[in-house]
Amino acid sequence: MRRIHFILFVLTFLIAADLCQGQEVQFVETADIQRAMLEYKGRYQHDTEIPGYRIQYLFTTDRREMENILRRFENLYGSIPHEWVHDQPYYRLYAGSFVDRAPAMKLLVHIRESFPTALLVNSRVTIDKVLECRENLK
Repeated sequence: MRRIHFILFVLTFLIAADLCQGQEVQFVETADIQRAMLEYKGRYQHDTEIPGYRIQYLFTTDRREMENILRRFENLYGSIPHEWVHDQPYYRLYAGSFVDRAPAMKLLVHIRESFPTALLVNSRVTIDKVLECRENLK
């Protein structure tokens, strides 16, 4: 009886090993697909920005107010990457750079404790800034 179990086990093992080796998948890429991929690569090769999210915590026309709020933000959240942008006549203060909405919302809730008018905005973000933000928020 033990001998029959052993033989069945060996046969099962040999059949399973043979089946595992026989499975191969080959992908055939047509010339149209290759051309489309090369066009896509060429179009976006030098594009350094991707769609993402940032937190805008100030929007004003007063430069002094912007500078005061910027100093206050740096004192409270110095480790969070931030910057200001001047679109004449407006000054905008931004914090963070995110690709995913969930971590941006988490930071927004935290920043709204000190800056209640902060809001999440869609923005083009650079990959370098996204990585810097991820590293600093760990």
